[in-house]
Amino acid sequence: MAFPHLFTHAKIGNLEIPNRYVQTSVQTRGGTEDGFVGEPLFAFHRARLGQAGLVTVQQTFAWPSVKLAQGLALWDDKYIEKLAELAALIKSGGAKVFLQLGGAGSRAGTKKECIAPSPVRGSWDLVVPREMTRQEILDYIECYAQAGKRLYEAGFDGFALHGGSGKFISQFLSPYSNRRTDDFGGTAKKRIALPRMIVEAIRERTRDDFPVYIRFPKCDYMEGGMTLDEGIEEMGYLAEAGVNAFLMTGGGQERLWHGVPIYAEGSAQNIADTAKVKKALPDVAIIASCGLHDPHEADKMIADGVADFIGIARPLLADPDYVGKLRRGEEDTIRRCVRCNNCQTWASRPRLVGRGMCCTVNPALMMEDTYVSRPAEKPRNIYVIGGGLAGMRCALALAERGHHVDLFEKTGELGGQWLVASAGDDKASFRTLVPWLKENMDKAGVRIHMNTTVTREQIMAAHPDEVVLATGATPRALSGVDGQDSGMPIVYAMDVLRNKVSTGERCVVLGGRYIGLETSLKLAREGKKVCLVELNELGRGLISRIRGWLFQEIADCDNIRLFPDSTLFRLTAHTAEIDHGHALFPVKADTLVLAIGTVPDKKLQESLGDCGIPVHTIGDCDHIGDAYEAMDQGLALGLKL
Repeated sequence: MAFPHLFTHAKIGNLEIPNRYVQTSVQTRGGTEDGFVGEPLFAFHRARLGQAGLVTVQQTFAWPSVKLAQGLALWDDKYIEKLAELAALIKSGGAKVFLQLGGAGSRAGTKKECIAPSPVRGSWDLVVPREMTRQEILDYIECYAQAGKRLYEAGFDGFALHGGSGKFISQFLSPYSNRRTDDFGGTAKKRIALPRMIVEAIRERTRDDFPVYIRFPKCDYMEGGMTLDEGIEEMGYLAEAGVNAFLMTGGGQERLWHGVPIYAEGSAQNIADTAKVKKALPDVAIIASCGLHDPHEADKMIADGVADFIGIARPLLADPDYVGKLRRGEEDTIRRCVRCNNCQTWASRPRLVGRGMCCTVNPALMMEDTYVSRPAEKPRNIYVIGGGLAGMRCALALAERGHHVDLFEKTGELGGQWLVASAGDDKASFRTLVPWLKENMDKAGVRIHMNTTVTREQIMAAHPDEVVLATGATPRALSGVDGQDSGMPIVYAMDVLRNKVSTGERCVVLGGRYIGLETSLKLAREGKKVCLVELNELGRGLISRIRGWLFQEIADCDNIRLFPDSTLFRLTAHTAEIDHGHALFPVKADTLVLAIGTVPDKKLQESLGDCGIPVHTIGDCDHIGDAYEAMDQGLALGLKL
């Protein structure tokens, strides 16, 4: 077996786990509006039966005021029945199952319920929370105790406490957010009083050896926050109090990217920190987590005694059969998580209201009972024009159903704008998606035509049964700025990221969203002097974890000047004049770099007009979106036609 250590048994407390993978809790939005387990959550877990040795069902809330949209509730006995059905389903696949109990604290989202151990303003909404009274803390412990009794009655093998992500319990653990001087703060031993008392209260109502692990933020990664040594000290006290295992996470609300690491973060520091924790606490089970997606790395951690278990969430979102493929020696067929963190997007996707979480590489996530591939009733000849993500995903779905598919790409490379997103040394994970799509298209029989520009005349001559247009978008050109003909070189950020063009030593980057921020960092790291100009706030619309990491990287660069809420007023041969507050900043520049978005490429669509052949548009030529939307549209259409 390629991974001999990952598929051995181990224990959490007295509970034997059949393999070393722990499926960690993730907020799927698979519940009903009133807090019950919804059918999408049943389908989610049904698709992943028999994978991880221990499955942790998403956080469930022990009191009404903190329930997330489509989250799960456990503040009443009425919720037990559905949770029991879910626990039984997961057990039928051979896994053990825990339920995570959570709480939002000052991240509740409403000022009325904005409470915390201390009145310390958080970066979540800049609201100063109200300090909880001692009696309120005891009341919440009782809520947890009642919820623990209910999950025990529902048949769960154990429970987990959410002590990460800057939420309720983690706010007590951190000296940054907990500045109390009573029994619940002031020292490491007092800061763990809340989770210790929760565990004790639940076991009083269940049994003395009811297994528990805590998602624990081993380090806050910020001045004034919990250090690794302080984290180890707190874990030691909790272990003495009977906590059986710790799931390693890190970073509070102000450093969220450490808890769900993005594409740019390596694992070396995480492994080193976990090793230090395990050395200090040899008799307690340690669950390594936070971006450990490489199974070879994971197997070695188990072999070396660095960790007892490996926590995974995103790999199983991307490929529901991730663990099964490793067990069968089919690692090369895994659809890899690219760590884009689109699964962490909530309010930014209004068209998905009422639907569960999403995944770029697996748009069927939380749609497992809806996005089902069935053989075509009548195989047809279908042309797919465009080899970006939307076109490839659609072509693959069509061919797998038995259609005869021809995919045409006008360049010599598949991927479209994903090639731009994949550029850079820190984007290795992104570069796994196109090869996966290409390999599976080949297996499904898609005929791929590279360096081929398709015209109306060619389509009319071949007369396919259906045409799918996935022609993408083109970079938006500069307009409305005086001096465009001044001689200042103007290039596109997309070409800069792919090293297709060169720039001078002084660059003005126009556009401060994702592409603009990444381009500015690339140029600054090359030693260029950069002025970044954005009409609105910087990083608008970006996932908070990615935006926070990018901002930190930019802050570490001495050669980037930022101009948010600003416009480019005028160009001269060697100067860009930037308007901010109706006054001009003249900055020396020798290249203008455009990162102001894209426009749909509708030329072929307009030329086809009423051609008598059904024509469908997907991806950016339909509307400008991100990679997830392109993949989702492609799959949905491929399953429909």
